[in-house]
Amino acid sequence: MKTTGEPTSNLEQTLEWLRKELAEMQVQDQRLLLTLRHLHSVLAELQAQSEHWEDSMSSRGVSPIRARAGSEGSGCQPVSLRGLAQILQGEESRRSSLP
Repeated sequence: MKTTGEPTSNLEQTLEWLRKELAEMQVQDQRLLLTLRHLHSVLAELQAQSEHWEDSMSSRGVSPIRARAGSEGSGCQPVSLRGLAQILQGEESRRSSLP
């Protein structure tokens, strides 16, 4: 049999659970924002490097496409995205738990 205090207790528990979930979502949002800012800066840096590289190749009269094709086997290292992968793997997935 239900007592008069039980619905209030259930409501309080539900509100507390919602507060906890909201706080977790806010933390996740902050992490995502930091990740997006980092990605933006990495992309801007890569774009600047690419423009600089293409400018230097075109000033020498070398086609950027031919220069890229010729540099593939000459020890040029691809841009490492390992750090980015670690950032993304470090993100915890959102739980979908119910009270």
